[in-house]
Amino acid sequence: MPVDSAEFKEAMGRLASGVTVVTVTTDDGRQRGMTATAVCSLSKDPPMLLVCVGKGSGTDRLLQDARGFAVSILAEDQVGLSNRFAGWGDAPPDDLSDLGAPVGPVSGAAWLPGAIAHVDCLVHAVLDGGDHHIYLGRIEAVDCPGERADLRPLLYFAGSYRAVGESR
Repeated sequence: MPVDSAEFKEAMGRLASGVTVVTVTTDDGRQRGMTATAVCSLSKDPPMLLVCVGKGSGTDRLLQDARGFAVSILAEDQVGLSNRFAGWGDAPPDDLSDLGAPVGPVSGAAWLPGAIAHVDCLVHAVLDGGDHHIYLGRIEAVDCPGERADLRPLLYFAGSYRAVGESR
């Protein structure tokens, strides 16, 4: 018997995920962002990651025509940015001018200030994933500010934002 979507969502909600914002540049040069937890590394050689984006969403439509995209891995103090790019904030997710964000050197997509890492990608392939498209990004550049011991990532678990505890 197939699992219904509510059961699936409950089970996957128990998998802690890092919180990211995927950004892409529009045809008219504006930046657009989307909060995503369905992001993971794919390959070390060549360096690649994957991002899952709901079919038909604004970001999906932009990525269909984009040459590349960027991923900013958020810090624990960036809940406001996560909410903004999930559509829950006061500022629109398609106007990043207030952030003064630099852009990735290859994709031209925004790297959000304060993130603990940035990854700049070219679209390598787009795969069907049920109600999502899976974008495979070939990593062209990374930026990892800060010292590893000081990093405090933002996590999402069981429907709430969380922070990492002490390492063991």
